[in-house]
Amino acid sequence: MNYKELPNAEKLAEIADCNFFDDEIALAEEYAFAVADGNMPVIEDYESYGDSPRQLIMNKKRYARAVSVFGFTEKRFNEHGWLADGVFMDCEEIFFNSKDRVLENNRITLGRSPNHRWTYGIYLTDSIAGQCFGLSVFNPPYNSREACLIAALEYFTGWHQRQNNKKTAPILKQVKDMLDVLTGRKPVQLSLF
Repeated sequence: MNYKELPNAEKLAEIADCNFFDDEIALAEEYAFAVADGNMPVIEDYESYGDSPRQLIMNKKRYARAVSVFGFTEKRFNEHGWLADGVFMDCEEIFFNSKDRVLENNRITLGRSPNHRWTYGIYLTDSIAGQCFGLSVFNPPYNSREACLIAALEYFTGWHQRQNNKKTAPILKQVKDMLDVLTGRKPVQLSLF
């Protein structure tokens, strides 16, 4: 039977079976109280976010962050019923050159949201370990492209320094040079012609 068609007592049992964390708990409690009280406007709002308690709470949490932090208002769901992130604008990828085929994939992705907040995604590898995450409403927001890029470069540098792989030295030099120019630690040579 479809979750939304279940009697309220069964919905409450399914909600109780989920393990929610942090700010999900408050959302789950609000939804559970609405189900217990038969508050149809609140129930309908929550149930517009998914087909199970876990999905609707997580989708509602994602949507609230998308709206409040980044200004995305469209509700788009993927083929599995999960809320898709909004489409970031002015996206750009910054690759860091390397002669090593594996290391050439190190890059930063920047994107701007409708309310002009910036965030970054990152792909890091040192041929032994790696980490990556794309543009998302759960990434930290920044008020300018420059502030976002500086934060991304600092994250990038910190990760590679913790890995302590000598093969990444040429990439770290590129990142450090870019960071020094952005932060004013290294003057930019201007050309008159």
